[in-house]
Amino acid sequence: MVEKRLEIEKTLNSGNDIELKHALIEADKLVDHALKLQRFFGETFADRLRSAEKTIDQRTYQAVWQGHKVRNQIVHEQGNDISDGELRTAVMNLLGYIKGI
Repeated sequence: MVEKRLEIEKTLNSGNDIELKHALIEADKLVDHALKLQRFFGETFADRLRSAEKTIDQRTYQAVWQGHKVRNQIVHEQGNDISDGELRTAVMNLLGYIKGI
């Protein structure tokens, strides 16, 4: 997990919009993997995150939700205008969870 996190963080230095979106998707998948390893139940990322809510610092919990919502925007909505800064913030919010475990 540490190796994957470092790989994602390295991508954040890119000015390439596509690479930043890919980093966000990978960060989201990494957090989901961590939630599964911690045995939080649910069929979806959102379900697992909700089941983890009481064990996660509220600030971290909200940051992960924010990152996941941005990920959902880029995956499910066409024509979204998400800035590079928003993408980087979303990735860092998700990776904050990984650093905390």
